[in-house]
Parts: sequence; C-alpha cells; structure tokens
Amino acid sequence: ILTHIRHSEKVFIMKRLLVILILTLSFQSLTKADDIRDFEIEGISIGDSALDYFSKKQLDNKSYAFSDNDKYLTSYFYKSEFKNYEGIEVSYLKNDKNYTIKGISGGNTVISLDECKKKYNKIKKDLNNYFKDADSMDDDGLHPSDTTGKSKYFRTSYSINPNSNYFEIETSCIFYEGEAAKKFNSNAGVTIKDTDMNDWLNNEAYN
Repeated sequence: ILTHIRHSEKVFIMKRLLVILILTLSFQSLTKADDIRDFEIEGISIGDSALDYFSKKQLDNKSYAFSDNDKYLTSYFYKSEFKNYEGIEVSYLKNDKNYTIKGISGGNTVISLDECKKKYNKIKKDLNNYFKDADSMDDDGLHPSDTTGKSKYFRTSYSINPNSNYFEIETSCIFYEGEAAKKFNSNAGVTIKDTDMNDWLNNEAYN
C-alpha cells in the first residue's frame, strides 16, 4: 500500500502496492501466533470492528478510497496517545456496516530519503529475523499516485500463512518530491492486510 500523509493533519493515508511504516517496529504486539487476529498495531487487529475504537462519524469523516474502485475505504487517525506510531489507518469494505477491519497500517514521517531508507531497512532487518520462514519480496519504483514520476517507494512484503489463513505484512519507505511533497509527508511504516484485501489491491484497485 502506498501511504499518504497529509501535511494539514500529519496523518497517514494508505495507497496500494506498498504500505505505511513505523519509526521502530514494536514486536511486543507481534507475538508468534496461529491467527492473523493475534497480530496488532496499537492494540488493533484484523477482524476487529473499527467501531470498537472509533465512532461511525469519525470513520466516515476520515475516510477515502484508494482509487476509482471504491470497494474498500480507509480511515486515518492521528492521536497523541498512540505508543509506536504518529498515525494509523484502518481499511474495511465500503458496504460493511460493522466496519470489519481488513487492513491496518501504522507509520511515522521522515524528512529525507536517507532517513526514510534507514528506517525502512531497520524494520526490514527486524522482520527478516522475525519471519525467517516466510516468503518475502522486495520491490521499488516510482509512486503511482505521483504522475510527475518524482516520488519513490521501497517495499518488502512477507506472505504469512498460519493455519492456511493467508495474509501479508509489508514494510515500506515512501518519499515524496515535487508537487506531491506539498500535499503529503514522506513516511516509513508497517501494514497488515488479509488475503481478500491484498488480492483486491493487486488485481482490481488500479485496473
């Protein structure tokens, strides 16, 4: 998922392909477990109802669609009480009245490409050590939301398959330049997505 952080609110907004990331990943909440629900970001897990953490009004007011395909919506929040992240995002099906979380991200802003890559590489090293047996994939390129071709991303994704319940964890660095940098803050962080949302992002959202 590619992450946007609005200058006006200093919060995070997910965007496809890559994810949002963190300053230093706290693995205390990423305990080895048999279910995706046991992996948390700021105490929030895939499968939870976002209504347990935010009001319907908050979710609707802070929501956006990744692309013209608005099957999924994402809501973003900045709270000083977050322990590991400046901001988080939760994603859910647009027509789901329960706002069941299908993806969650946490991230922090960076001010230079070197800082962004350093944080990304630190998270990547920790994830490599943590998910030693997981299939992983690295990719990088130009951020698809920046039509000028100036903004860059670096991403590593890990395919996790406990008890055949497939999901992905991703870490990435997104660095905006030019006009895009006036709208969004560059950032590094982590995202967890279930298989349905991951398939939609890769095969439908931007087609």
